[in-house]
Amino acid sequence: MTSHVEQQIAARIAAVRARKQQQHEQRAEFDRLRAAGLAVRKRQKLSRVFCGTCARVQRKGSYLRCPLGCGEALCRSSAGCGNTHLRQCSSRPEVGE
Repeated sequence: MTSHVEQQIAARIAAVRARKQQQHEQRAEFDRLRAAGLAVRKRQKLSRVFCGTCARVQRKGSYLRCPLGCGEALCRSSAGCGNTHLRQCSSRPEVGE
């Protein structure tokens, strides 16, 4: 037979265990949602297109690809980016060819 005090202690211990379990489950759910959000963010960052010369982020339709065939995106709004890139492009033919 257990005393009244032991029953109260056992009830408090059970309440603490239940609270800890609930916190653990909430933390696990938060971690799962955070991981999914970070994966989406990483995919979005990797899909961004940057100018090959000035490294600015280019929105869809706001850039041109290098006409020499290297595939770099170049600012449409800044002629300097295109001119600078064409002079140093790895696909540029040599003068003596």
